[in-house]
Amino acid sequence: MPPQPVYVSPNPETTKRGPFTEFFLERNCPQDADPQYKHLFDTHQNLMRMLINDSAMDANREQTFSTPANSKNKVYFMWDFVTRTFQMLVATVDPRSPGGEAFMDIQMRSMLAQQLILDTTGRLESMNQSVGYNHDAGINFSEEIKAEARKLDE
Repeated sequence: MPPQPVYVSPNPETTKRGPFTEFFLERNCPQDADPQYKHLFDTHQNLMRMLINDSAMDANREQTFSTPANSKNKVYFMWDFVTRTFQMLVATVDPRSPGGEAFMDIQMRSMLAQQLILDTTGRLESMNQSVGYNHDAGINFSEEIKAEARKLDE
């Protein structure tokens, strides 16, 4: 049986979303990491930083990670999705030799993140509404976030 991945994070019950994110932003990519791994590592860290600092996260940033968000908007959703993808990347993929099912899953999640951030048809808003998240009015991704999302498939 292959070894089980080790997911390392601060306590989600007691750590606020800002410091929770900072924990992952302080992590360094191994210097000998494969270029493809390093690219996904760096791009996800950049997106996490931009998303947690977006004004749409103001109502959520000081809540613990496990607390239901005050504002369940698309920036919050993508912050959660990108952060979990990053957690998966560092816990399940060998940085020196990325491959296999886990790495393919990370790549697929990265493509989905890019599509949802860059989408202009309202797909993400519709997804949020379908589960009762109705806080997207007036919320848009910054040009900086969109530019970083475009890098996900490079």
